[in-house]
Parts: sequence; structure tokens; C-alpha cells
Amino acid sequence: MKIEYNNLYTHLILITKNRYPFIAESQRIRIEKYMTGIVTNNASKLYSIYPNPE
Repeated sequence: MKIEYNNLYTHLILITKNRYPFIAESQRIRIEKYMTGIVTNNASKLYSIYPNPE
């Protein structure tokens, strides 16, 4: 019997040393568009995205 994997859920968390908030609110929308484009260009679906500034 052949096994197929149709769904893969990835939860990506990026943090900085001492959790210093490097993501400015003015850059948040640009980062969301960039990450959405990467996922879309790889023929995948994005369910939610939010680069938390904290």
C-alpha cells in the first residue's frame, strides 16, 4: 500500500538573542508580503502569518 503525505504543517519561530524586538511595526507588512510570496511561489498554502514585534 502506497503512503501519501498531502498535508505538512510547519510552525516557524525566529527569535533573537535576549528576545530584543528588531521587527519595527513599519516593517511588519513588508515582512508578511515577503514570506507570503516565498510560500506561494513554492506551490504551498499559507494559513496565517504574523511577525510579532515582541
